[in-house]
Amino acid sequence: MTPDDYTHFRAEVVAWMQEHLRGEFAPLRGCVGMSDPTYDPQLAKRWEQELARGGWIGIGWPKAHGGRALPLAQQVVFHEEYVRAGGPGRLGHIGEQLLAPTLMAFGTPEQQGRFLPGILAGTEYWAQGYSEPNAGSDLANVQTRARLEGDHWVIDGQKTWTSWAREADWIFVVARGEPGSQRHQGLVMLLVPLRQAGVTIRPIRQITGDSEFNEVFFAGARTEAALHLGAPGEGWKVAMALLGFERGVSTL
Repeated sequence: MTPDDYTHFRAEVVAWMQEHLRGEFAPLRGCVGMSDPTYDPQLAKRWEQELARGGWIGIGWPKAHGGRALPLAQQVVFHEEYVRAGGPGRLGHIGEQLLAPTLMAFGTPEQQGRFLPGILAGTEYWAQGYSEPNAGSDLANVQTRARLEGDHWVIDGQKTWTSWAREADWIFVVARGEPGSQRHQGLVMLLVPLRQAGVTIRPIRQITGDSEFNEVFFAGARTEAALHLGAPGEGWKVAMALLGFERGVSTL
């Protein structure tokens, strides 16, 4: 692409943000996320769907998965102008930037067809189930357990510092799927619905008085047997790949 192409693209982003981040969405301007007392999650979800209608979700995804396959430089331009315009913290970030590329790399065609469209449309939201109370930053010290019972995984354990959990529909969970396994071995990455009787979500009250993060408790929570990313036992490999995607363009 020529320098003029990038100039025109930047102007396109600026014009779209000026036209759409106003009126109904004006209260979201400059809101960083759940820690902001003026942040309205339901309005933020409608904003996600507005972005989707404008073609601004999945801009770097391959066209085969419904994206625009824009080059890295254009993706950076979009994020720069989004911030300059006061674009709010993205409720869809975890699904779009973390789970989606992991699904593309490790998911089955059925999993991709089931979950990518909702992310792309801004209608389905995800949380990340990695950290645990006794693990700190030591992700390999996973204590959450998952066992296969018939056609479902059954999950028991706890995740903490979980962003967006109260507003999410699904959570991807690193769990220990092989009894007796230790550290990096025997882990499985599961896709788990949050709206079920076996899941309890409690906000974490921070010293600032905000409750941006949450604890998520699993007590016999269930998900379909086929909803694991990668093979059972490859959870560490998948989890590390996802963290690589997390350090993508939107964090620049």
